[in-house]
Amino acid sequence: MKTVAWIYRLHRWAGWLVGAQVLAWVLGGVLFAWLPFDGWVKAGDVVRPPQAVLSAGWALPAGAEALAVVATPAGPALRVQTPGAPPQVLGTDGRPLPAPTAEAVRAFGASLHREGAAVADVQRLAEVPHRLGIVHELAGRGDVWRVQFADRLGTRIYLDGASGAYLTARTDAWVAYDLLWRLHIMDYGGGEDFNNTLLRLAALAALALTLAGVVLAVRAAWRQGRRLLS
Repeated sequence: MKTVAWIYRLHRWAGWLVGAQVLAWVLGGVLFAWLPFDGWVKAGDVVRPPQAVLSAGWALPAGAEALAVVATPAGPALRVQTPGAPPQVLGTDGRPLPAPTAEAVRAFGASLHREGAAVADVQRLAEVPHRLGIVHELAGRGDVWRVQFADRLGTRIYLDGASGAYLTARTDAWVAYDLLWRLHIMDYGGGEDFNNTLLRLAALAALALTLAGVVLAVRAAWRQGRRLLS
């Protein structure tokens, strides 16, 4: 009887643990299926990412090993990577861009909003605060401008702090999606590890729940069979 009682307890507690995670999986699946990904999560309905086109006569910086064209409040610029140095954002004349003002950032951000929503707030942040406890909108990146809009999706546009180069757009839908994604794969840090320790433990709990259920079901069937034959 002690063994059976232990199996009952194992089944009950494993059921609570696995059931909570299954609920997170189901909620995540529903959200992933129904939430408009490109329009709401990726902010395609409200943000028009800037197109950066270089004018004739731009200069290639000496020693550049990687080059990208970026959009800034001052116009198109070059993100340059040179050996042994952090990336730099330079003007098309090869000179470093001056740091943008809050007014320039506000105007640039407002020009990217498809619906012309009002800018609610402009801040330069040394660190982007977490949302809902575990969601980080820029994966740990700091020193950014955040342009927040008073619109239906709670849209936020992020720009590089030093140069004003466009980085990305985030919405409240993106935050909800990211939260449930982290719960879905049980990675509450980076949100990318599909083979983490918690997920392995959840798999073992699910196995324990299943095996305990099989034992209890077989035992119940055996006892019922004995009653029918007696």
